[in-house]
Amino acid sequence: MTANDNTRTADDALSELPAIDDTAAANEAMREKLADAGTPGYQAEFDPDEAERAGAFVEDALSEQDAAESTDDLAELGGDEEPVFLDDDGPSSDLPPVPTTTNARELYGLRPGETVPAAIERKAKEG
Repeated sequence: MTANDNTRTADDALSELPAIDDTAAANEAMREKLADAGTPGYQAEFDPDEAERAGAFVEDALSEQDAAESTDDLAELGGDEEPVFLDDDGPSSDLPPVPTTTNARELYGLRPGETVPAAIERKAKEG
């Protein structure tokens, strides 16, 4: 027996391996990636085909016809009715102020380092 008798080629080794079910392997890999994607802080990477299989590109937007038909609801309201803001007191045409840094200082006496919710609470206690 010579040294060459113990030498095997890659083709010989491949012929001895069991067949791999590519579909089952791909499904298992997808299950693992989806489980990883559900882990907070972990960013699972999907190639375009995997993203498609996972449903990332499901088209569920309104069709053009559905969008056009949705305007019929507004037409039924009549010409003199306008959308309104609803709060605890009922409908109002006055929109509430948006608390920006400038008007939070004006509205609530916002102090340096104070948060808007803290200023609102302090202002409510002061009366």
